Amino acid sequence: MDINTNTDEPNIGKKVCVTPAANPIRLPQKIDISVIDHETPKKYFKLKTLQNLLMWLFCKNQVNPLWLTVTNKHLIRCGVVMNLNFGINLESSQFLSTFSQKDKIVYFKELDQGKGNFWQSLFYTRYHEDPVFQTQKQQQQQLISQSILQEELIYNQYRNFILNREQLKLNFYPIDEKIYHDYVKLDGEVQTNRMNIFAMDCEMVQTENRLELARVSIVDYNYNVVLDILVKPQTKILDYNTKYSGITEDMLSNVTVTLTEAQKMVKSILDEDSILIGHSLENDLNALQIIHHKCVDTSVLYMTESNRKLSLKNLAYKYLNLSIQKDTHDSNEDAKIALSLAKLRIEILDHFPSALFTQQQTATPDVLIQLKKLGGIHLVETKQEVEFLLKYDVGFEDVEQINDEKKMQRMGELLRQRNANAVNPKLIFAQIQNNFEEFESSFQNMYNLAPTQTIFILSIGGDQQQFLLITK
Repeated sequence: MDINTNTDEPNIGKKVCVTPAANPIRLPQKIDISVIDHETPKKYFKLKTLQNLLMWLFCKNQVNPLWLTVTNKHLIRCGVVMNLNFGINLESSQFLSTFSQKDKIVYFKELDQGKGNFWQSLFYTRYHEDPVFQTQKQQQQQLISQSILQEELIYNQYRNFILNREQLKLNFYPIDEKIYHDYVKLDGEVQTNRMNIFAMDCEMVQTENRLELARVSIVDYNYNVVLDILVKPQTKILDYNTKYSGITEDMLSNVTVTLTEAQKMVKSILDEDSILIGHSLENDLNALQIIHHKCVDTSVLYMTESNRKLSLKNLAYKYLNLSIQKDTHDSNEDAKIALSLAKLRIEILDHFPSALFTQQQTATPDVLIQLKKLGGIHLVETKQEVEFLLKYDVGFEDVEQINDEKKMQRMGELLRQRNANAVNPKLIFAQIQNNFEEFESSFQNMYNLAPTQTIFILSIGGDQQQFLLITK
């Protein structure tokens, strides 16, 4: 029912005046940074500190750094991260000195930027064994892989990860010759005309006696299959364990190779100095009835903090982004996966501090994968320096040489392209290698080009390591 009984005056065209509230609600528009604990970060700065800061600023459900707070960080539209390999006197810098208040800058006693490739260290990317997307370092190693000196260097790297005698005993390796008196030793003549690093995997079937050898696969350091044979078990087979071994009755129906013959074939490839890689390799050596002491076991390399071993399938998915053993097992594939995991651990991740496997938290996801979800990452670097990251669709400048001045110009262009209505923040990274004399004026121009609600993170080198945080 209409309750308006005033029919003399029409409502059409009638104006309504709304009185403003005494205290109108104001939406926050400014980002501000305050360093609240100067002692924690300035003792020792690692790339992990920067990783955690980026994850907290731009990704959800991250741990709040204890040493600073950012007001209204959800308003950040764009982030610029610059790694400067030179020092800057902020007091004499007319522009940067305006940002050098005590609550904006942090001083560190030491700044650890990681070893090897800076971007690999910062992003902590997973390694994928794909020749198309190998790093420049790996490509160079392949080109000189025939060099004796290079082979010695690689061999010595792996030798540092060989299980010691106590580890062999704890992991039930057959090493006591009194107990394993019927086992053979890899005591053949040392061969010096090849890289003496191999990976091995065996498949077993259940017999009346025990689990017996049915297949053995060996690959060399370059993933070439040097041995792949089927072996006839010594006693009657009760279960082929096809789901786990990949072995079927048809496969073994005409096999005549005996365990003794298989041992001779293995000894023709491996010698006492061969470094043998495998996953839970004690099972393979027991199946082969071979004693060998120079073993690198990926189940031990990637052991969790609680001393729990992860399966090869789990490790392949977690660190190589590969799905294996979907329907059955393949000893060739498993040997190659074990080799890839060893290469990742020993040759790549062992060179920078983020490779602390026993301290990894499942709640801390891969940095690069998480940051990619922001809607875009740009690395203003040479193609060679970011080739490793192409697999993950990271943008980069496709030029052979790009100097510091061009990097600054390109970063300014990227900032100018930012849409004022953009929702997802975008990260821009650059590494300035040399002492850039015009850095102050170039940075001032970049700052002026940047949209509001941009955050700049400057890692400054030189005699005194500094970490400058600037917001606009």
